[in-house]
Parts: sequence; structure tokens; C-alpha cells
Amino acid sequence: MGRIFCSILTAYLLGEFIYRSAWINKRTRVVWAATVRCAAIRGVIVTIISGLLIGRLDWGILLGILVASTAMAVFQMRAPDSIAWFGAGQSLSLLILLGLAWYFPDAAAKGWYARFPQPDLPKWYFAILSCISGLVACVPAGGVLIGKIMRPFTDEIRDDEIAGLINGGLYIGWLERLLVLLVVLMDQPNGIGFLIAAKSILRFGEIKEASQRKVAEYIIIGTFASFGWALFISVLTQKAIKYWMS
Repeated sequence: MGRIFCSILTAYLLGEFIYRSAWINKRTRVVWAATVRCAAIRGVIVTIISGLLIGRLDWGILLGILVASTAMAVFQMRAPDSIAWFGAGQSLSLLILLGLAWYFPDAAAKGWYARFPQPDLPKWYFAILSCISGLVACVPAGGVLIGKIMRPFTDEIRDDEIAGLINGGLYIGWLERLLVLLVVLMDQPNGIGFLIAAKSILRFGEIKEASQRKVAEYIIIGTFASFGWALFISVLTQKAIKYWMS
């Protein structure tokens, strides 16, 4: 069960947060027909990646993945754009993946990785998949999550005169969560304190007036939310890698 869950979870994260094209994103809330077409495309993408990672054409689980991922894509596209609905959708997707892994526990038992000449290579294969899942969940998926958490606060300071690079905050968040993941996987968690201190110095250096208290609080909330999510995913990723390598 662990192998198949690792495979389809990686496929889901890649399809949901990496390979979803801008064309699909722009058409998610137009009309029902467009929603269904876009959801079907997302379902096909996840199913294809799942088949590649599983390493064999197990039509039972692949059909289940196609139906489930398409249905969840429709739900996510039509649901209100809020952190509560986003969290509910992703939690439901995770439960569906767990259910598929439980119902088809041996779907990956005869995958192409099972034919590796050396017995230790499958361990490395699933450790790498765990690392990829952690990277996607931590960086791009974390960006979506933090963006939805911070949206109400962003609306509050939108009228303030804050100039910055286009998507600068997005890339800063990606880099900081990537660095947190790296230091945790390297067993150097003390580096997280250095990252927080460095970001605080750089960002708070821009705030020179008491009237910018909203901006200061916005930065603090965003920083702790981003680092907290990155630390949570990094620890889970580290444990998953150790599980496969043990």
C-alpha cells in the first residue's frame, strides 16, 4: 500500500501544481462545459503520470484515478475561492488517494521498478518520489496555500503605497520554503533560525514609519505561515525518506 500511495500522491501533486497549464487555469470558472473539459484534461494528466510512476497498466486503479481526479478537479474549480474550500478540496483528494491505495494495495507490486537488478534500487526510487512530493507540496503548493491565507490581509494593505517586483513575493516565498526543505533534509535545522533572521532584517529594513504597522504585521504573518508550512512538510518528507531507506 505504501508504494502505490507514494506513486499516486506524487502523480497528483505534479498534475495539480506543476503540469496544470495556464490555459486550464483561465477557463476554470467560465461555464460548466468548459469546467468539465478542463477537469478532464487535469484528470488525464494525473492518470498518465500515475501510470508512468506505477510502471504498469493496471486499468483498475488508473480508471479510479481518472474518475476521482476529474471529479475533484470539477469540485475545486466550482468551489468558492477561499482557504476553507481549498483545504477541504485537498483533504478530500488525499482521502480519495488513500482509499485507492487501500483498495489496490498491490497495484505497484509488479511495476517496472520491481525488475531492478539490484534490490536496493526500489528503495531509492520511492525515496526520490517522496522527495519530489515534498518539494512540490512545500514550494508551489505552499505558495498557493499561503496566497489564500494572506489574501484577506493583502486586500487590507492594497491601498497602501507598496511598490515591488512583479511576483517578487511569490518567488521569495518559493525560495525560503525551498531553503527550509534543504536544511531539514540535511539535518541542519538550526539554519531555519538564520533564514528567519535574514528575512526579518531585509524586509523590516523597508519599514521606517509607525504608520506602516499594517505592512509589518502582514510580513510577520506571511513569514511565519510560510516557514511553518515549509517546516511541517520538510519533517514529513524527511520521515518518508528515512522510512524507504531503512
